[in-house]
Amino acid sequence: MQETIVHTGGVPAGLQLPGYRILRPLGAGGMASVYLAVQESLDREVALKVMSAQLAADREFTERFLKEGRITARLSHRNLVTVYDIASHEGVYYLAAEYISGGTLRERMNAGLTVPQILDIVVEVAQGLTFAHGKGVVHRDVKPSNILFKGDGTVVLADFGIAKAMDTASTATLAGASIGTPDYMSPEQARGEPVDGRSDLYALGVMLYELLIGKPPFDGSDPFAVALAHITQPVPTLPSEFSWLQPVIDRLMAKRPEDRPLSGEAFVAELDRFRQRMPRAQVGLVVRHDTGRQRAVENAATLPLASSRTRLVSTARPAWLPWAGAGAGLALLLGVGWLLWPAAEVEPSAPGASTASTVAAVSVPMAVSDLESLLTQAEANLDYGMRPENLGDRLIFPEDASALGLFQQALELEPDSARAVEGLKRIADFYAERASTACNRALWSACLTFAGDGLRVDPRRQDLVDLQGRAERALRGE
Repeated sequence: MQETIVHTGGVPAGLQLPGYRILRPLGAGGMASVYLAVQESLDREVALKVMSAQLAADREFTERFLKEGRITARLSHRNLVTVYDIASHEGVYYLAAEYISGGTLRERMNAGLTVPQILDIVVEVAQGLTFAHGKGVVHRDVKPSNILFKGDGTVVLADFGIAKAMDTASTATLAGASIGTPDYMSPEQARGEPVDGRSDLYALGVMLYELLIGKPPFDGSDPFAVALAHITQPVPTLPSEFSWLQPVIDRLMAKRPEDRPLSGEAFVAELDRFRQRMPRAQVGLVVRHDTGRQRAVENAATLPLASSRTRLVSTARPAWLPWAGAGAGLALLLGVGWLLWPAAEVEPSAPGASTASTVAAVSVPMAVSDLESLLTQAEANLDYGMRPENLGDRLIFPEDASALGLFQQALELEPDSARAVEGLKRIADFYAERASTACNRALWSACLTFAGDGLRVDPRRQDLVDLQGRAERALRGE
């Protein structure tokens, strides 16, 4: 069942739980309300999830809530939310978990993600699932609203509230239906059959399809019709521009569990092989999921291509992405709107064409000739690109008007310009730091991209050469 989150106006009168000081509401759904609270013994903020009174009156459900909550509390992994405590007090059942403030994947989908970002998010979720499945726990409700982001960009799978141990024989039901969200249910889960980790991988495939297309694969007049579609309808077909990922969707969303990858780890290995086939033109395109997409595409197609200096730049780079802060990993990958390619490599959509990628052509101003003006503009672009919210924008693209291009033009006028030399070093340092972080987090494609960008600035940087080699060897499976 889909849980709709709404912000509430305050904390219910009389709600007190020993050891916790409730600060404010975070959201509410049909099954629980969530509050920001302080765990007083450790003086740390937690997300306190309080079960609804209706469910708390169901003895079978509360017993399962406590039993399965204790199972998930044993999970400790960077891509899984940490559960600190689960208990009841005077008929109130609650769970205290790690408070993660970076928002949900659903929110980020609505603003825009590049294809590489989408794939890296899916990989991190798969890594969390691999750990949970290895501990004998299946999530059973993998969906965008349950994917959260930490401040450094780490992807975290949350809400194991309906998880179950894979070695138990019972099938959890509520009001006669399988617990979960119909849009993402595996066929076996929709039938109310026992599930294992491969059911979560099916849901991951549904989520990947939605991230690429903008909506889940199956529609229906009611939740039962959607669940039935997962059982009876064929695996959905991706549009031609994403056909290189069709085998991935086919595997994840196979009707029979035995036809899916054996584990999240096996899926990540398969995805790495297909990722190497990604069309270059898709690296910087932004997939958006909003009602204004069609109009944006039509408007983009009518813009003139000013000259050979025209570059394609996303119209939808959201300011909320925290991924470019120092030390961010996934975050640092291929930020929305700043991997830009020549216009000839990405053709604008024809008016009325249906697509999930919004691009627009913008002309780059001619470079100024005065040395001081060159350096001033270059330094302004450098400072702009270094801000966490701008994700490296204006550092190396467009070629003539980026910080890199302007510093290089300044050196042509004054080969010994200390300001230009220092500026170029700062750009190279920027990419070296991000490449190193990506490599350390095994985000090999991102590491390779960042190292290559840094070598555009300084081809002699040995640390960048080493990082590039490390990523290339990893991608080859060496």
